[in-house]
Amino acid sequence: MKIFIADAFTEKPFRGNPAGVVLLEKGDKVDETFMQNLAAELRYSETAFIEMINSENYRIRFFTPTSEVDLCGHATIASFTVLKDLALVKTNSICRMHTLAGDLPVYAEEDKIMLEQALPKVGKILDTEEELFKISQALKIETEMIGDSQYDLKPQLISTGLWDVIVPVKTKKALFEIKPNFSALEKFTKEKNAVSLHVFTLDEKEAIANCRDFAPLYGINEEAATGTANGALTYYLYLHKVIKELDKTYLIYQGESMGRPSEIYVKLIKKDEGVKVLVGGPAVILIKGIWTL
Repeated sequence: MKIFIADAFTEKPFRGNPAGVVLLEKGDKVDETFMQNLAAELRYSETAFIEMINSENYRIRFFTPTSEVDLCGHATIASFTVLKDLALVKTNSICRMHTLAGDLPVYAEEDKIMLEQALPKVGKILDTEEELFKISQALKIETEMIGDSQYDLKPQLISTGLWDVIVPVKTKKALFEIKPNFSALEKFTKEKNAVSLHVFTLDEKEAIANCRDFAPLYGINEEAATGTANGALTYYLYLHKVIKELDKTYLIYQGESMGRPSEIYVKLIKKDEGVKVLVGGPAVILIKGIWTL
């Protein structure tokens, strides 16, 4: 089998979010234990295992260092960048990715990969005094800093494949000063059956939002770029009328606080079943290798 390391949501090495990509070839016999062990060995937030069905269909499973997850945006970007590099996927083609989160279209554009995420689901607004207190304690910020200055935004559960708690904060300064209590964060996300707390601010001039993502429940204290959570954030912003236009590409920043700036491109499109979110960006392959054991 072939193993790759790629930085997603960036065109430059050592930025964005790194992911492991494992291409399973015909005859490779691996089970979940092997996948989990290899993901733990690579130690990236996610490692993708790709099984080619045909040139337009790929079965992909995603593992963090501690567990399997249904979907991962940045590892998808890395995976299809690798498939393009190997000439298995053609530029300007549409493939279908079969995952535990469902069968999802992937658009292999000239300069980036865009993933169409699952139909959005809207969960509970978390604005009780107890919930806001728990969030502020987990993030170690004042409760008064949760929200925004224009749209009356509140924390809310949103899913475009995975449930995330979307948390607005009022300033970029407050966002970058967050030093989480990870045990409290883990407890809160488990309580809400969510993957992460995805914290964002609209206090950003060059993008629609700047954000940070914390998922200690899945062994990821903080992630430099998060495709699924930014899909949820994009729908949240549309739901609350911050984003109003469909078929327009927006930019979200993430990873600056980690020294790994990432640029995530998002777009809302109208489908028969409703409004869906596309999330994507470029990736750069750093390492190519072969499993020899």
